[in-house]
Amino acid sequence: MAKKIHVIVNPVSGPEPVPVEEIRRKLEESGAAYKVEETRPDVKPTELAKRAVEEGADLVIAAGGDGTVLHVAEGLIESGVPLGVMPEGTANVFATELGIPADSMQALEMLLNDGYEIRKVDAGVVGGQHFLLRVGIGLEAAMTLMTDPDLKKRYGFWAYLWTVLEQSKRMKHTHYDLTMDGKTKRVKGITCIICNSGNLGLPGVQLAPEIDPSDGYLNVMVIKQAKLRTIGSLLYHAIEGMFSSEKNNGERMCYTFYSSPAKEVVVTPWPSQIAARDGEKIESDFPLTVGIKHQALLVAAPKS
Repeated sequence: MAKKIHVIVNPVSGPEPVPVEEIRRKLEESGAAYKVEETRPDVKPTELAKRAVEEGADLVIAAGGDGTVLHVAEGLIESGVPLGVMPEGTANVFATELGIPADSMQALEMLLNDGYEIRKVDAGVVGGQHFLLRVGIGLEAAMTLMTDPDLKKRYGFWAYLWTVLEQSKRMKHTHYDLTMDGKTKRVKGITCIICNSGNLGLPGVQLAPEIDPSDGYLNVMVIKQAKLRTIGSLLYHAIEGMFSSEKNNGERMCYTFYSSPAKEVVVTPWPSQIAARDGEKIESDFPLTVGIKHQALLVAAPKS
């Protein structure tokens, strides 16, 4: 069990207040040395995580949603100090990907009672910044950037689907010029997704079964249409991954989407579209170069 634990709490994550006092009580009962800090507009999670490493923490826990988890992780990448996750956000996709309990206090119990093992996961890089889940261009970026925060608090995951339905009515097709490990391809679609994680926020349900956040590869997907047939095809492949251990590690071309693995991706949409990394807008201009740091982040995940 970790002997010196730092917990970084985003007090405004998710639909309900984070139970900070209960977290302190459980840490006190564990007997470990601990420190609990809340994020503020003038103190970013990444800074707190880096400070925790400097102060000798041997486990840094992020209590918040995927955005909080990403920023804490950015302070831990290549540090050798593992990340723990207490899911407190709307979708908590990263926690779901790694099988971390959806109940944040159960996740904390796991971390305090030696119920975890250390897993090495990849960190994506774009525009000098990191991502754990994916880079979205077009409709996927619009979904994460334009969903109303109040709707997220009230309806959770379903708020994102509403945004997709609304944005798909006005989202125009574009051509994506993709250079993947030196090979160039042009694919037409409404959104390009460069995935480190393929989880959709439900256990075992992935955009494609071959997406693995520890394999050293990104998976490039282009969704071709914003129609019911597209959604049906994607759901079929997502659900298929729940029942099949077979992975397609090569290029895949379907009527509704295109998928291919790569270690480095350079992408330019024509005409240009908005882009986001794990739900945060990417300010860098196109072309975007997206790379991977293989197994650069240690994560405390449930024992297999």
